[in-house]
Amino acid sequence: MIFSKLKELREYEAKTQAEIAEVLQVQRSTYAGWECGKDIIPLRKLNLFANHFKTSLDYLIGLKPNEIISHFIDVNVDVSAKNIKTLRKELNLSQDELAKSINTSQANIHRYESGKALITTNYAITLAKKYNYSLDKLAGRK
Repeated sequence: MIFSKLKELREYEAKTQAEIAEVLQVQRSTYAGWECGKDIIPLRKLNLFANHFKTSLDYLIGLKPNEIISHFIDVNVDVSAKNIKTLRKELNLSQDELAKSINTSQANIHRYESGKALITTNYAITLAKKYNYSLDKLAGRK
């Protein structure tokens, strides 16, 4: 799961939770909640984590083996919106059907596809794993 990768990478680099929390600009207790799986790390913070450790989001969720990313990549809401809509159309699903498949509402899918909101980490991971679709691409990272 994602939280095990957070801890694994942090410990591999011999960093403390406080040091990683500082990188992510959150309290240590907030980061600790993400690392132990109590809370879900927001996609933008997960992106910062991936950038700090020079890895992909796909690696962090177990879709791909580790690959070195040599430059900072930001999440792009507009690209993410386009990619979610493209994926849905490739799957020949309505917004409602896609929503049901990842246990959310059609209104959320509409907000994600229109770029009014960045997809949440939970739904993004579910979508990526269920349809074997790159989380990096889904988040607009590439």
